[in-house]
Amino acid sequence: MNDLGVIDRFMETFIRYIDSGFGLLSGDLAFLTTILIGIDITLAGLAWALGDETSVLGRLVRKVLYVGVFAFILNNFKNLADIVYRSFAGLGIKASAGNLSADNLLRPGRIAATGFEGAWPMLDQASQLLGFPEIFGNALTIFVLLMAWFLVIIAFFILSIQLFITILEFKLTTLAGFVLVPFALWNRSAFLAERVLGHVISSGIKVMVLAVIVGIGSTLFGEFASALQGKEPDLAGAMSQVLGALALLGLGIFGPGIASGLVSGAPQLGAGAALGTTAAAAGVSLVAGGTAFAGARMATSGGLAAIRAGTTM
Repeated sequence: MNDLGVIDRFMETFIRYIDSGFGLLSGDLAFLTTILIGIDITLAGLAWALGDETSVLGRLVRKVLYVGVFAFILNNFKNLADIVYRSFAGLGIKASAGNLSADNLLRPGRIAATGFEGAWPMLDQASQLLGFPEIFGNALTIFVLLMAWFLVIIAFFILSIQLFITILEFKLTTLAGFVLVPFALWNRSAFLAERVLGHVISSGIKVMVLAVIVGIGSTLFGEFASALQGKEPDLAGAMSQVLGALALLGLGIFGPGIASGLVSGAPQLGAGAALGTTAAAAGVSLVAGGTAFAGARMATSGGLAAIRAGTTM
Protein backbone atom coordinates (compact mmCIF):
# COMPACT_ATOMS: atom_id res chain seq x y z
CA MET A 1 0.00 0.00 0.00
CA ASN A 2 2.76 2.43 -0.90
CA ASP A 3 0.97 4.09 -3.84
CA LEU A 4 -2.06 6.31 -4.32
CA GLY A 5 -4.19 3.30 -5.27
CA VAL A 6 -4.62 2.44 -1.59
CA ILE A 7 -7.94 4.31 -1.52
CA ASP A 8 -9.08 2.23 -4.51
CA ARG A 9 -8.40 -0.94 -2.53
CA PHE A 10 -10.33 0.52 0.40
CA MET A 11 -13.21 1.20 -1.98
CA GLU A 12 -13.13 -2.33 -3.40
CA THR A 13 -13.07 -3.86 0.08
CA PHE A 14 -15.98 -1.77 1.37
CA ILE A 15 -18.10 -2.42 -1.72
CA ARG A 16 -17.37 -6.16 -1.59
CA TYR A 17 -18.51 -6.42 2.02
CA ILE A 18 -21.54 -4.18 1.45
CA ASP A 19 -22.64 -6.25 -1.55
CA SER A 20 -22.27 -9.43 0.48
CA GLY A 21 -24.56 -7.91 3.10
CA PHE A 22 -27.56 -8.25 0.77
CA GLY A 23 -27.17 -12.01 0.71
CA LEU A 24 -26.57 -12.22 4.46
CA LEU A 25 -29.72 -10.24 5.26
CA SER A 26 -32.01 -11.85 2.69
CA GLY A 27 -33.16 -14.66 5.00
CA ASP A 28 -34.18 -12.36 7.86
CA LEU A 29 -35.86 -9.95 5.47
CA ALA A 30 -37.82 -12.78 3.86
CA PHE A 31 -39.18 -13.67 7.31
CA LEU A 32 -40.01 -10.01 8.04
CA THR A 33 -41.70 -9.67 4.65
CA THR A 34 -43.84 -12.75 5.29
CA ILE A 35 -44.95 -11.39 8.67
CA LEU A 36 -45.84 -7.96 7.29
CA ILE A 37 -47.72 -9.41 4.30
CA GLY A 38 -49.64 -11.71 6.64
CA ILE A 39 -50.60 -8.82 8.92
CA ASP A 40 -51.68 -6.61 6.03
CA ILE A 41 -53.69 -9.30 4.22
CA THR A 42 -55.35 -10.46 7.46
CA LEU A 43 -56.42 -6.95 8.48
CA ALA A 44 -57.62 -6.18 4.96
CA GLY A 45 -59.60 -9.44 4.81
CA LEU A 46 -61.26 -8.73 8.16
CA ALA A 47 -62.17 -5.22 7.01
CA TRP A 48 -63.67 -6.57 3.79
CA ALA A 49 -65.58 -9.33 5.60
CA LEU A 50 -67.05 -7.04 8.27
CA GLY A 51 -67.79 -4.15 5.93
CA ASP A 52 -70.31 -3.61 3.21
CA GLU A 53 -67.76 -3.55 0.42
CA THR A 54 -69.11 -4.37 -3.02
CA SER A 55 -65.80 -4.18 -4.90
CA VAL A 56 -63.81 -6.69 -2.85
CA LEU A 57 -62.36 -8.32 -5.96
CA GLY A 58 -60.97 -5.02 -7.22
CA ARG A 59 -59.37 -4.25 -3.86
CA LEU A 60 -57.91 -7.75 -3.74
CA VAL A 61 -56.37 -7.34 -7.20
CA ARG A 62 -54.83 -3.98 -6.21
CA LYS A 63 -53.46 -5.51 -3.01
CA VAL A 64 -51.93 -8.45 -4.89
CA LEU A 65 -50.34 -6.13 -7.45
CA TYR A 66 -48.96 -3.89 -4.68
CA VAL A 67 -47.45 -6.84 -2.83
CA GLY A 68 -46.10 -8.28 -6.08
CA VAL A 69 -44.34 -5.04 -7.04
CA PHE A 70 -42.57 -4.78 -3.69
CA ALA A 71 -41.74 -8.48 -3.75
CA PHE A 72 -40.05 -7.91 -7.12
CA ILE A 73 -38.16 -4.89 -5.71
CA LEU A 74 -36.98 -6.87 -2.69
CA ASN A 75 -35.86 -9.87 -4.73
CA ASN A 76 -33.89 -7.67 -7.13
CA PHE A 77 -32.96 -4.78 -4.83
CA LYS A 78 -29.20 -5.11 -5.30
CA ASN A 79 -29.46 -5.23 -9.09
CA LEU A 80 -31.92 -2.34 -9.16
CA ALA A 81 -29.64 -0.24 -6.93
CA ASP A 82 -26.72 -0.98 -9.24
CA ILE A 83 -28.84 0.10 -12.22
CA VAL A 84 -29.69 3.36 -10.43
CA TYR A 85 -26.01 4.00 -9.66
CA ARG A 86 -24.84 3.28 -13.19
CA SER A 87 -27.66 5.35 -14.66
CA PHE A 88 -26.88 8.46 -12.61
CA ALA A 89 -23.11 8.02 -12.97
CA GLY A 90 -23.48 7.47 -16.71
CA LEU A 91 -25.62 10.60 -17.06
CA GLY A 92 -23.04 12.65 -15.19
CA ILE A 93 -20.15 11.31 -17.26
CA LYS A 94 -22.06 11.83 -20.50
CA ALA A 95 -22.87 15.41 -19.49
CA SER A 96 -19.19 16.10 -18.74
CA ALA A 97 -18.11 14.79 -22.18
CA GLY A 98 -15.09 13.23 -20.48
CA ASN A 99 -13.24 10.00 -21.07
CA LEU A 100 -14.31 8.47 -17.76
CA SER A 101 -16.63 5.54 -17.21
CA ALA A 102 -18.84 4.43 -14.33
CA ASP A 103 -16.09 2.04 -13.24
CA ASN A 104 -13.55 4.89 -13.16
CA LEU A 105 -15.63 6.59 -10.48
CA LEU A 106 -14.89 3.57 -8.30
CA ARG A 107 -11.20 4.53 -8.48
CA PRO A 108 -10.79 7.77 -6.50
CA GLY A 109 -7.04 7.15 -6.42
CA ARG A 110 -7.00 8.17 -10.10
CA ILE A 111 -8.04 11.70 -9.07
CA ALA A 112 -5.37 11.84 -6.37
CA ALA A 113 -2.78 10.70 -8.91
CA THR A 114 -3.87 13.46 -11.31
CA GLY A 115 -3.24 16.09 -8.64
CA PHE A 116 0.07 14.52 -7.65
CA GLU A 117 1.33 14.46 -11.22
CA GLY A 118 0.16 18.02 -11.82
CA ALA A 119 1.88 19.34 -8.69
CA TRP A 120 5.15 17.42 -9.16
CA PRO A 121 6.87 20.07 -11.38
CA MET A 122 6.53 22.62 -8.57
CA LEU A 123 8.19 20.33 -6.06
CA ASP A 124 10.91 19.46 -8.54
CA GLN A 125 11.56 23.13 -9.25
CA ALA A 126 11.75 23.91 -5.53
CA SER A 127 14.29 21.11 -5.01
CA GLN A 128 16.49 22.57 -7.77
CA LEU A 129 16.58 25.93 -5.99
CA LEU A 130 18.00 24.38 -2.84
CA GLY A 131 21.65 24.72 -2.10
CA PHE A 132 24.01 26.86 -0.11
CA PRO A 133 24.07 29.83 -0.23
CA GLU A 134 21.44 30.05 -3.04
CA ILE A 135 18.70 29.00 -0.64
CA PHE A 136 18.76 32.41 1.06
CA GLY A 137 18.17 34.28 -2.18
CA ASN A 138 15.48 31.84 -3.32
CA ALA A 139 13.75 31.42 0.04
CA LEU A 140 10.56 33.24 -0.97
CA THR A 141 10.28 31.38 -4.29
CA ILE A 142 10.88 28.03 -2.58
CA PHE A 143 8.25 28.81 0.05
CA VAL A 144 5.63 29.81 -2.54
CA LEU A 145 6.33 26.73 -4.69
CA LEU A 146 6.13 24.40 -1.71
CA MET A 147 2.91 26.02 -0.48
CA ALA A 148 1.41 25.78 -3.99
CA TRP A 149 2.43 22.11 -4.24
CA PHE A 150 0.93 21.43 -0.82
CA LEU A 151 -2.40 23.13 -1.62
CA VAL A 152 -2.78 21.34 -4.96
CA ILE A 153 -2.06 17.98 -3.33
CA ILE A 154 -4.50 18.65 -0.48
CA ALA A 155 -7.21 19.85 -2.90
CA PHE A 156 -7.06 16.70 -5.02
CA PHE A 157 -6.74 14.40 -2.02
CA ILE A 158 -9.86 15.94 -0.45
CA LEU A 159 -11.70 15.66 -3.78
CA SER A 160 -10.68 12.00 -3.96
CA ILE A 161 -11.96 11.41 -0.43
CA GLN A 162 -15.19 13.24 -1.28
CA LEU A 163 -15.77 10.87 -4.20
CA PHE A 164 -14.94 7.91 -1.95
CA ILE A 165 -17.47 9.05 0.67
CA THR A 166 -20.21 9.87 -1.86
CA ILE A 167 -20.08 6.45 -3.51
CA LEU A 168 -19.94 4.63 -0.18
CA GLU A 169 -22.87 6.73 1.03
CA PHE A 170 -24.91 5.48 -1.92
CA LYS A 171 -23.88 1.87 -1.27
CA LEU A 172 -24.58 2.09 2.47
CA THR A 173 -27.90 3.81 1.83
CA THR A 174 -29.02 1.01 -0.46
CA LEU A 175 -27.97 -1.63 2.08
CA ALA A 176 -29.75 0.13 4.96
CA GLY A 177 -32.74 0.76 2.72
CA PHE A 178 -32.89 -2.94 1.89
CA VAL A 179 -33.78 -3.53 5.54
CA LEU A 180 -36.55 -0.90 5.58
CA VAL A 181 -38.22 -1.56 2.22
CA PRO A 182 -40.35 -4.49 3.55
CA PHE A 183 -42.15 -2.05 5.85
CA ALA A 184 -43.89 -0.65 2.76
CA LEU A 185 -46.00 -3.82 2.69
CA TRP A 186 -47.99 -2.57 5.69
CA ASN A 187 -49.62 0.81 5.24
CA ARG A 188 -48.99 1.82 8.87
CA SER A 189 -45.21 1.59 8.38
CA ALA A 190 -44.99 2.50 4.69
CA PHE A 191 -43.47 5.92 5.50
CA LEU A 192 -40.18 4.21 6.40
CA ALA A 193 -39.78 2.76 2.91
CA GLU A 194 -40.82 5.99 1.20
CA ARG A 195 -38.01 7.92 2.90
CA VAL A 196 -35.51 5.22 2.00
CA LEU A 197 -36.39 5.26 -1.69
CA GLY A 198 -36.19 9.06 -1.70
CA HIS A 199 -32.77 8.93 -0.04
CA VAL A 200 -31.50 6.44 -2.62
CA ILE A 201 -32.55 8.77 -5.44
CA SER A 202 -30.99 11.76 -3.66
CA SER A 203 -27.71 9.86 -3.24
CA GLY A 204 -27.84 8.94 -6.92
CA ILE A 205 -28.19 12.61 -7.85
CA LYS A 206 -25.13 13.38 -5.71
CA VAL A 207 -23.18 10.75 -7.64
CA MET A 208 -24.33 12.30 -10.92
CA VAL A 209 -23.29 15.83 -9.88
CA LEU A 210 -19.91 14.66 -8.62
CA ALA A 211 -19.38 12.68 -11.84
CA VAL A 212 -19.91 15.88 -13.84
CA ILE A 213 -17.46 17.80 -11.64
CA VAL A 214 -14.82 15.08 -11.68
CA GLY A 215 -15.18 14.45 -15.40
CA ILE A 216 -14.82 18.10 -16.41
CA GLY A 217 -12.37 19.16 -13.71
CA SER A 218 -9.90 16.30 -13.97
CA THR A 219 -9.79 16.64 -17.76
CA LEU A 220 -9.17 20.39 -17.62
CA PHE A 221 -6.57 20.14 -14.88
CA GLY A 222 -4.84 17.26 -16.64
CA GLU A 223 -4.54 19.32 -19.83
CA PHE A 224 -3.38 22.34 -17.83
CA ALA A 225 -0.75 20.32 -15.98
CA SER A 226 0.50 18.58 -19.14
CA ALA A 227 1.06 22.00 -20.74
CA LEU A 228 3.55 22.77 -17.96
CA GLN A 229 5.52 19.55 -18.38
CA GLY A 230 9.11 20.25 -19.37
CA LYS A 231 8.86 23.89 -18.30
CA GLU A 232 10.07 25.55 -15.15
CA PRO A 233 6.95 26.66 -13.25
CA ASP A 234 7.16 30.29 -12.17
CA LEU A 235 5.17 31.89 -9.36
CA ALA A 236 2.33 32.89 -11.70
CA GLY A 237 2.03 29.34 -13.05
CA ALA A 238 2.10 27.90 -9.54
CA MET A 239 -0.64 30.25 -8.33
CA SER A 240 -2.78 29.47 -11.38
CA GLN A 241 -2.54 25.77 -10.54
CA VAL A 242 -3.53 26.53 -6.95
CA LEU A 243 -6.52 28.57 -8.13
CA GLY A 244 -7.67 25.81 -10.47
CA ALA A 245 -7.26 23.13 -7.80
CA LEU A 246 -9.14 25.16 -5.18
CA ALA A 247 -11.96 25.88 -7.64
CA LEU A 248 -12.26 22.16 -8.34
CA LEU A 249 -12.11 21.47 -4.59
CA GLY A 250 -14.92 23.93 -3.91
CA LEU A 251 -17.12 22.31 -6.53
CA GLY A 252 -16.29 18.86 -5.18
CA ILE A 253 -17.19 19.80 -1.60
CA PHE A 254 -20.27 21.94 -2.15
CA GLY A 255 -21.45 20.62 -5.52
CA PRO A 256 -23.15 17.47 -4.16
CA GLY A 257 -25.34 19.80 -2.10
CA ILE A 258 -27.16 20.45 -5.38
CA ALA A 259 -28.87 17.10 -4.80
CA SER A 260 -30.35 18.44 -1.57
CA GLY A 261 -31.35 21.60 -3.41
CA LEU A 262 -33.19 19.59 -6.05
CA VAL A 263 -35.10 17.71 -3.37
CA SER A 264 -35.88 20.78 -1.23
CA GLY A 265 -36.36 23.14 -4.17
CA ALA A 266 -33.77 25.71 -3.04
CA PRO A 267 -30.38 26.75 -4.51
CA GLN A 268 -27.34 25.55 -2.58
CA LEU A 269 -24.31 27.25 -4.15
CA GLY A 270 -23.27 30.87 -3.68
CA ALA A 271 -20.63 33.11 -2.16
CA GLY A 272 -20.70 31.01 1.00
CA ALA A 273 -19.31 28.06 -0.93
CA ALA A 274 -16.37 30.14 -2.14
CA LEU A 275 -15.74 31.47 1.36
CA GLY A 276 -15.96 27.96 2.77
CA THR A 277 -13.39 26.67 0.29
CA THR A 278 -11.04 29.58 1.03
CA ALA A 279 -11.45 29.05 4.76
CA ALA A 280 -10.71 25.35 4.39
CA ALA A 281 -7.52 26.05 2.41
CA ALA A 282 -6.46 28.70 4.92
CA GLY A 283 -7.12 26.31 7.78
CA VAL A 284 -4.95 23.63 6.19
CA SER A 285 -2.17 26.16 5.66
CA LEU A 286 -2.41 27.36 9.26
CA VAL A 287 -2.25 23.78 10.53
CA ALA A 288 0.86 23.13 8.44
CA GLY A 289 2.43 26.39 9.57
CA GLY A 290 1.56 25.72 13.19
CA THR A 291 3.14 22.28 12.99
CA ALA A 292 6.33 23.73 11.54
CA PHE A 293 6.38 26.48 14.18
CA ALA A 294 5.86 23.93 16.95
CA GLY A 295 8.74 21.85 15.61
CA ALA A 296 11.01 24.89 15.45
CA ARG A 297 9.99 25.90 18.96
CA MET A 298 10.77 22.42 20.28
CA ALA A 299 14.14 22.47 18.56
CA THR A 300 14.91 25.90 20.03
CA SER A 301 13.85 24.77 23.51
CA GLY A 302 16.06 21.69 23.19
CA GLY A 303 19.01 23.84 22.11
CA LEU A 304 18.56 26.23 25.04
CA ALA A 305 18.31 23.31 27.43
CA ALA A 306 21.54 21.88 26.04
CA ILE A 307 23.27 25.27 26.44
CA ARG A 308 22.08 25.57 30.05
CA ALA A 309 23.25 22.04 30.77
CA GLY A 310 26.64 22.85 29.29
CA THR A 311 27.07 26.01 31.34
CA THR A 312 26.21 24.27 34.60
CA MET A 313 28.80 21.53 34.14
